[in-house]
Amino acid sequence: MSRDVKNAFGALALAAVVAASAAGCQSKTGSAGPGVNNTSTTASAVGGSAPKTTPTTSPKTTPKTTASAPAAAKGLGGGTLIVGKDIQPGTYKAIATDTLGGYWERDKDTSGTTDSVLANDNVAQGEQAVITILPTDKAFKSSGFGGWVPAAGPSLTGGKLGGGTLIVGVDIQPGTYTATATASLGGYWEREKDTLGGTDSVLANDNVDAGAKATVTISASDKAFKSSGFGPWVKS
Repeated sequence: MSRDVKNAFGALALAAVVAASAAGCQSKTGSAGPGVNNTSTTASAVGGSAPKTTPTTSPKTTPKTTASAPAAAKGLGGGTLIVGKDIQPGTYKAIATDTLGGYWERDKDTSGTTDSVLANDNVAQGEQAVITILPTDKAFKSSGFGGWVPAAGPSLTGGKLGGGTLIVGVDIQPGTYTATATASLGGYWEREKDTLGGTDSVLANDNVDAGAKATVTISASDKAFKSSGFGPWVKS
């Protein structure tokens, strides 16, 4: 999140040396580093010709900085979204951004009871979730994710074959892969025929002891491949 860093300096009209000193301090403030909105062009001019440069410089630079800054989550945010109103049926994906990871659930109603949950999952920070919402679902709830976007869009994983849910043909290609379970509690993987998130979606799965190697063949007909607790998957 960007923050404007502004330091106000009193205009001392006596000496040019004092004005130069104030300008030097302002330039340090303006170079506050990546992520700081550099609107200091307006504040950095103190005395001299500043009144002439401020009106013309500020309106041109500020909109550009603001436009390139939207680090805000794209797509649909978290909370409880009503299907057909806040979110349309379809398949969506998002990256877990919270330090504690992300959580999602499909609901058949909004009573908030455990019986309301059709499917749910926890996703580690930095990993991707992929979920299909049906027209018969009542609501979709999530927290700890960046924006939910259509799964048919560009890959969000950057080519990394790590944990989370990878879409076959988009994030990972069919073939045989190996990986070593690096988590202290071991690793888990599953091949999926769809991304509804239920137990019926699982074609095959396995738990692997810490330090042991897993080998799995992903078919072109598989919809997704999900894993956790492994190092990167390497194609054989």
